[in-house]
Amino acid sequence: MGVLLFGLYMKRFEEEATGGAPVSILMVTQDVDMDTALTQPMLAVREVPRAYVESRHIKAADLSRILGVRVSTGLRANQSVMWSDLSTANESRRELSTLLREGMRAMTVSVEGRSAFGGLLRAGDRVDVLLSAIRPNSTTRVTLPLLQNILVLAVGADTGGPDAAEKAIRRGGSRGREVSLAVTIEQAALLTHAQDTGALQLILRNPDDVEIRENIPDTTDTDLIEAAERVKRSRGRTRPTPMVEMIENITGGRR
Repeated sequence: MGVLLFGLYMKRFEEEATGGAPVSILMVTQDVDMDTALTQPMLAVREVPRAYVESRHIKAADLSRILGVRVSTGLRANQSVMWSDLSTANESRRELSTLLREGMRAMTVSVEGRSAFGGLLRAGDRVDVLLSAIRPNSTTRVTLPLLQNILVLAVGADTGGPDAAEKAIRRGGSRGREVSLAVTIEQAALLTHAQDTGALQLILRNPDDVEIRENIPDTTDTDLIEAAERVKRSRGRTRPTPMVEMIENITGGRR
């Protein structure tokens, strides 16, 4: 009996010293950007002593409840997922200022209806910004890529929370005419000057495409009228697949 009681005592002592029995909670296996929907490959299970588990932690048994739910803030790899990290739990906190990462600024630009893609543009999308204006000291009108891979924070009053679009409309938010972007202070200055100089156009990107292209030529009336320039521009294509790249390397670019 004494040995049994001593064993129970030691077991209890070890549990208290280590924080108690382990509890399975969820963590992310990779960096997750704000407003990204959680998927199974992004998540893993971590064992944490009971004493260190908070009510905000999401237990492994609740995995099915959070699949497909978007996060309201960026998460780092190996970081525990909290209920407070989910958009559904943060509707009351989704003020525009709370969506900004450190060092970033929110700037609202007015765009034409076509730049809002018929109302389909939403918070969390990424866009490129084009500027059409008159070239300085000239009468030539030019269109050029101003910014690339810019995060959309809000469309009108819709910041992307659950049912936010409907609530924004009820509050009288302008849907699609004003778009708030996450930019640096330098990019904000560039956009401010651009709005006074010409017309802005937003180009929607695939969320997985983060490439920043260099040396993109400006577009002028010549590119529309001159046949050679028009043909050269019309041959633009997407990045080839690895197999196509291999074939082109072997054939010297011949099809």
